Amino acid sequence: MSSLGWKLVRSFNKEFEVEGEMVTVRFVTMNCVHKQLYQIYVPHEGKTARFHIQENAAGEFKIVGRNTCPPQYVPLESAFAEAILESPVG
Repeated sequence: MSSLGWKLVRSFNKEFEVEGEMVTVRFVTMNCVHKQLYQIYVPHEGKTARFHIQENAAGEFKIVGRNTCPPQYVPLESAFAEAILESPVG
């Protein structure tokens, strides 16, 4: 909670199954007051890849710039959105 009494949005990790393997995905919030924009960090080809998920005008979280998202993670877009919506604040 902030000094003003607001509940703060937090970054978090969550496990997902990708191509038969469990991987840890890191969700880093870019706004500590509203769930709005996240940097997503995923393992890819021995390195860490980063892409963004942002809330659109309809209130849905979508991958921004799909060309920066490794292809095996694109089908998880709705699961990533669900994880964001279910993530705790406080």
